Amino acid sequence: MDEQPEPIGNRSRIAILVNILTVAKRPTIKTHIMYKANLSHRQLEKYLTFLKQREMLREFVDDKTGNRVYETTQKGNDFLKEYGHFSNTYGNGTTRQ
Repeated sequence: MDEQPEPIGNRSRIAILVNILTVAKRPTIKTHIMYKANLSHRQLEKYLTFLKQREMLREFVDDKTGNRVYETTQKGNDFLKEYGHFSNTYGNGTTRQ
């Protein structure tokens, strides 16, 4: 069964997904996502799995550095765009940069 990550503190699950996808708009390593989205390693793993399963985030090895990196896919960018429209229309945007 597909395990959904739990919300953290006062942030909703959607806000956390938006944070991760925003950080990963440019290829970035897991540690940077973890710190910029303010997640524990265990929480991050659940969210990364969730986003990869939905093809909103891709994982690959950077040829130049050899590091495993994560990048928001077109589907993830479409989600961010729709979320932005919704947030602007109905208020309370949570995108953190």
